[in-house]
Amino acid sequence: MPGGQPLTPTPEPGRITFRPIDDGDLATLADWLALDFVQRWWQEPWDLPSVEAKYGPRVGGDGEAQVFIIELDGRAVGMIQRYRLRDHPEWEAALHISNSGGIDYLLGDPDLKGRHVGSTAIRQFVPTVFAAYPEIDLVVAVPQQANIASWRALEKAGFTRHWSGMLDSDDPADQGPAHVYVIWRA
Repeated sequence: MPGGQPLTPTPEPGRITFRPIDDGDLATLADWLALDFVQRWWQEPWDLPSVEAKYGPRVGGDGEAQVFIIELDGRAVGMIQRYRLRDHPEWEAALHISNSGGIDYLLGDPDLKGRHVGSTAIRQFVPTVFAAYPEIDLVVAVPQQANIASWRALEKAGFTRHWSGMLDSDDPADQGPAHVYVIWRA
């Protein structure tokens, strides 16, 4: 390549797996949500009683969102969840996208930033969303525009930017300009 180094493939960060959240993960999730770099984007209560109230009912895979722990080489490093947008009509209306699933995710270890853990986890998780919801056509993720690491991870995972702007949502985490990213079923 004239004037530069040849491009090499991005190395995989390690073995990434997903397991359903259990009661023993709620304190860890509360710790992750309390981190400044997570709280900036999630903006939800991170005290243990609040986390237990919100995520406890999701233990066992029940409910409108299925929550999983992201493990890197057997160590819990983050959380990712999947849901059908139709189960959240206000969110579906805010996005103006139907017949789709959504994902939300976080990494709870600042040392993993820039190591392709997020993008690899997202890329590996998307097929589970399509498998869980065979009726959907696409998967949606909505990071804030200022959350560059998040939307870059989505792009590396194969998502494309569908729309950018202000969402009509009452959720504090949705305030400010956002990007709507989608990936279509293969």
